[in-house]
Amino acid sequence: MNHTTTPTSQINYKSFLITRRSYVQHYDLLIIISSAPGNFGRRNNIRKTWAFERSAKPRWTSVFLVAQTRDETVSNVLLDEDEALKDLVRASYYDHYWNQTRKIQMGFEWAVTYCNFSFLLKLDDDVFVHVPRVLSFLSAPTTPKKMFYAGNHYTNPIPLREGKWKVTYEEYNETRYPDFCPGFGYILSHDVVRAFVDTFSSLPFFRLDDVYVGMLASKNGINITHNVGFELLHPLQYVCVPTNDTLVRHDVGEECQMKMFNLAIFPR
Repeated sequence: MNHTTTPTSQINYKSFLITRRSYVQHYDLLIIISSAPGNFGRRNNIRKTWAFERSAKPRWTSVFLVAQTRDETVSNVLLDEDEALKDLVRASYYDHYWNQTRKIQMGFEWAVTYCNFSFLLKLDDDVFVHVPRVLSFLSAPTTPKKMFYAGNHYTNPIPLREGKWKVTYEEYNETRYPDFCPGFGYILSHDVVRAFVDTFSSLPFFRLDDVYVGMLASKNGINITHNVGFELLHPLQYVCVPTNDTLVRHDVGEECQMKMFNLAIFPR
């Protein structure tokens, strides 16, 4: 059997973006964090730890990407949260695990339309980020300022045909995915985010969001820069402890986030 066709799905892109709030100030780094509607604790913990910015004119800012919920109580609390903190970017579709690509699309769309930034860091809400190190990395002379896509580089990834992340041949017929970075964290330069948004209408929707971003990169001729600081796994002795390389650590609980934040500010 010849499995060489492209993903099959509707190509016409429909915007689900609701939030029209603009950020006029220029930021070196815009952080967008994918979050489920009911994850109030995770969002508040992030605000209290690594996303807490003390500067009068910060070089970076962060927002949470949140879709709709059918839970009326959660929906009402979300309205209050957004009114009080003004750091939610909302979409009109209902939140679901397999709607993460929609969330990426609306986050990128909001970023290039309403925010002035040099780099974008996309995250999940279960990570720790060493923001000062990320800023240092981005400002280094060796870091490209354009055509930049960095993270934990997956090379020649094979589509899974069984299990949680299985993909049918009807969804994707090729034997390899384009290279991509797992969705817990990756960095894109502004021009790349713009190019991706411009490509939404010409690339079929694909429900695995990190693979979809890899497809966008492949279509636009963007190469990936691997960085060991995007830690999918880490040595056991570094549980709740940043390594010397840590930029973004995957799968970090709320208590662990606080410990890592304190160690990042006050190293041993």
